[in-house]
Amino acid sequence: MAKVRLRIRNTGDTVEEYRLHMVGAVAGWSRVQPDVLRLYPGAEGTAEIEIAPPRTSDAQAGPTPFGVRVQPREAPEAVNVVEGQVTVGPFTELRSELVPSVVRGRMRAKAAIAVDNLGNQPLTASFSGRENGEELEVVSEPGSVQVSPGRAAFADLGIKPGAVSWIGGTRKHPFTVSVLRAGVPEPVELRGTYVQPSVIPRWVAAVGSVVLALAIAFAVVWFQHKPAFSTQAKEKVEQQKPLPQNDEMKPAPKPKPSEKEEEKEPEKPETGGGGGDSKPGGGGGGGGEEKPKGPKTHTIRSVEGSGWYLEVVKGGQDDGTYVGQNPNLTDKFGKNQDWILHHYPESDTYALEPASAPGTVMDQKVNTNIVQIVHAAPENIKTGRLGDNQKWKLEKRPDGKTRIVAVGSGECLVDMQNDTSAVTWKCDDRNSMGWTIEGWPE
Repeated sequence: MAKVRLRIRNTGDTVEEYRLHMVGAVAGWSRVQPDVLRLYPGAEGTAEIEIAPPRTSDAQAGPTPFGVRVQPREAPEAVNVVEGQVTVGPFTELRSELVPSVVRGRMRAKAAIAVDNLGNQPLTASFSGRENGEELEVVSEPGSVQVSPGRAAFADLGIKPGAVSWIGGTRKHPFTVSVLRAGVPEPVELRGTYVQPSVIPRWVAAVGSVVLALAIAFAVVWFQHKPAFSTQAKEKVEQQKPLPQNDEMKPAPKPKPSEKEEEKEPEKPETGGGGGDSKPGGGGGGGGEEKPKGPKTHTIRSVEGSGWYLEVVKGGQDDGTYVGQNPNLTDKFGKNQDWILHHYPESDTYALEPASAPGTVMDQKVNTNIVQIVHAAPENIKTGRLGDNQKWKLEKRPDGKTRIVAVGSGECLVDMQNDTSAVTWKCDDRNSMGWTIEGWPE
């Protein structure tokens, strides 16, 4: 905490009342006492300014200007702003997480490292994987990230086994990833497990061995006891008759038309009722354009930059799949950029269900600011019996854009301008917290 004294002199010829207000970046975490001074002509008064930066990323380290507005009551046009500068001390706080902590794959697997900078100065974090002997190869891409205060960064983690398990069930390989912050000697260790199922399941090998044994047994029996087949059919001997000659020969009868040819009639052209219109859907109004089936979907686009679209990363359907952003509107992964808005009027809240993963909703991961999808019972999605971390408020801002606010934490959805993950943060009017929802309100 820093304290500064402000001295004010009334140089006028009347009694004056001065109102004091803090302005600038420090206004939210500073105060002036008293905030009103009443002075006689020629008199002086003193006020004390207290500046107490919070231990959050809102108060960034370094020199920060501030000001005190002095506004006379009798002569408001003579308002004055006294300026100063305070240096905010730095502090660092890093939070890292392995997402997910358990991965699965026969040949390889992927995970991600999430790093949150909760301090008030930029920091650099580097990653290194600790293999389990020669059984695993753990590589991060990139090998280090630089994170601004109050922001999050991500690195992809590739895990590859030393050998492929063809037969033998499922194996579990523990691994460790070290996160080292610049200037700190001791790293933070994140522990995970790589589950490696065999390429050929054990039951397939068992069934295959039984089938092979039966085939060999059948072949042995066949060749040892091959059945002999014989026929009792004989040629019938009849008395030969001479063929008729010349006039005795009768002309061969003409072939009769087959029954199918007799019954076959030339096809008559079909005529449609009501005027003979042969176009599909014509005559009598029996046709018409098909209406789209299923619930109405919406695209959700950020105001930040070129306007990235909210999506389920790579169209995943598993619990814990990140909700990210994409600069392009695409159907490469199906309907992972289409969202179904379930409205609950009693609380004026919404659940956001991705069209590419029915039965899941957008969720703020507990005790984090990471946004993911998780499965929920269809009846709960319909009636709104969901946790607060799975419900969202859609609030219109003065500029016409929409805030997407998590009910559980009160934080706003933030466009991170990457294709890995969106996060939530303390709400304000920056562009990264403004969204446009196509077709909403309905």
